[in-house]
Order: sequence, then structure tokens, then C-alpha cells
Amino acid sequence: MVPVRNTKVVESVDDDDLIQLAYPLAIKPWFGSLAEKVGLWDKRPMIKHLELDEMGTFVWRAINGENSVRQIAAIFVAHYEVQPREAELSVTAFIKTIGQRGMIGLK
Repeated sequence: MVPVRNTKVVESVDDDDLIQLAYPLAIKPWFGSLAEKVGLWDKRPMIKHLELDEMGTFVWRAINGENSVRQIAAIFVAHYEVQPREAELSVTAFIKTIGQRGMIGLK
């Protein structure tokens, strides 16, 4: 599987060269209707922010639409000198998390 970044995600870099991501929050239709009725939502996209640590930043930069999850894990092993299984678990968990938030898709 090859992770692909969502084009609606906005990336910025802080002074420590770490990445912050801003992404639109997916609103469930039933929740949107309820929030609108009680005046909590004006139908504008809700934007969430996520600050990545050093390893998250490293993995995010490796997601280029060409590297597979396995390739990203191998790059992670080479850079951080960790065990391959540990890298696979960490990279997979991170990709799953940002995938659930709609920040990436898999092809």
C-alpha cells in the first residue's frame, strides 16, 4: 500500500523544523444538522491542527505518493537505527492514525 497525502492538508514548519498540519474535520451529517440547529456550526469547514514530533515529521516527509508503507518503514530503520519490526509497527500505527483523520489515503 502506498500512502498519498490529502491535498486539503496544509503543512507548515516551525522553528525546530517540525511540521504542523491543518486539515478539514469530517463532520457526520447527523451531527452537522444538530450543531447547526442549536447554533454551534455555520457550515464553514472546521479545521483541526496536528503538531508532529520528530519521528512523525520524518514519516510525513517520506509520504510522497511513491513510497510504500514497507519502504517508509525501511527508510525509518536506516535513519533511526531501530529494529525492522519496531519500525513497521510504529510507521503503520502512525499511518493508520493520520488515515483515520482523513489526512492521507492509500493506493
